[in-house]
Amino acid sequence: MSTLTSPVESSAARRAPRGPTKVFKGHTDTVMSVAYFPGGQHIASGSHDKTVIIWDLESGRQDGQPLQHDSSVEWIAISPDGRRIASGSQEGGLVMWDAPTRKVVREIKGGGVDRVAYSPDGRWIATASWENEGVVRLWDADTGRLEVLKCGGDVLCVAFSPDGSRIAVGLGDGFQVIDVATGKSVVGPIEGHTDWVKSVVYSPDGRLLVTGSHDNSIRVWDSKTGVEVGKPMLGHEDWVFCISVTADGRRIASAGGDYTVRVWDLETRLQVGHSFEADYLVQSVAFSPDDRHIISGNGDDVCLWDTGSLAIQGSSSPPTANKKNPPVRARARSVTSSILDLSAIPEPVVPHQDDSSSSESERSRGSSFDSILDLPAVARIANDLPPVRSLALSTRSQHS
Repeated sequence: MSTLTSPVESSAARRAPRGPTKVFKGHTDTVMSVAYFPGGQHIASGSHDKTVIIWDLESGRQDGQPLQHDSSVEWIAISPDGRRIASGSQEGGLVMWDAPTRKVVREIKGGGVDRVAYSPDGRWIATASWENEGVVRLWDADTGRLEVLKCGGDVLCVAFSPDGSRIAVGLGDGFQVIDVATGKSVVGPIEGHTDWVKSVVYSPDGRLLVTGSHDNSIRVWDSKTGVEVGKPMLGHEDWVFCISVTADGRRIASAGGDYTVRVWDLETRLQVGHSFEADYLVQSVAFSPDDRHIISGNGDDVCLWDTGSLAIQGSSSPPTANKKNPPVRARARSVTSSILDLSAIPEPVVPHQDDSSSSESERSRGSSFDSILDLPAVARIANDLPPVRSLALSTRSQHS
């Protein structure tokens, strides 16, 4: 394999066939979100077919029955201990599931959910929706109590800092950082993109924020000051929908409207190796706990991609500390044998209190597990769906 000399691959190399290592089939509509369980032996996917499916990675088969929603699933998040799944939908709100039993722990109605994130200690769940008038909703994972954190624009995505003390929020064309304990903005809003920021992630050491945007770029920021660090990562030919960072902080994965999954070296900002070619828009990506694989949605399927053969461009050593590029330290992550073989959880961060929201959360508490399972199954024939690119354009016009 030849060494890359520019951030963008040649057209021939980029379009060369790069098939997935494994394909998981079972959904009947677009897969919007994917996530790994902590041990790395199981993954979960949420789809517009109104289900969340848990998969066994080794066999490629579904593990148990799908978790049934009453509306399209937009996003999922798995708790740090692997015991809970939080899934959100535009019409059905937020549902919290017990992963081992597949039973509903709590269902919260009253507002759409586009993005979901667990705090590192598993105590809080943050949800984002561009229809929620510039707020992040913060839910107590045990009681369902609601806190409302106000932001400086439409909220498109959320991410907790590694220590759980802050929440980064993707806005219309930038981002903001909010202190969980006080509910106050500590960074931004920062403008830097020219279109929606649809994904934001922290580096493992918390020093950097990485944002992916509909302006086709990925940018890196100092999480404490909001100053952009280094040059952007350029190469996607359409919107960047989602990004993920490795546990050692060296690489970024990105998924885009150009039907590709790409890997980037965080130090050099160059693309690492070839692009992985999908058949549809790729809405979500996630690195495996050992950083050697990526999962992504691909139309109705979930794909597993092998990153082990991708050569690191530039220096193979960790990024060095300097004013423009602070170091990205590796975060130790144990590989557990199952989702119940759990590691210790850090101390929780107590969020900003808002007494006025307590009654709202009490009214929002969920219905029983049986009521969800009693809903009829929903399937959609793929041939009846409009072309995926048309769907994307329709979505853009609705949000404009």
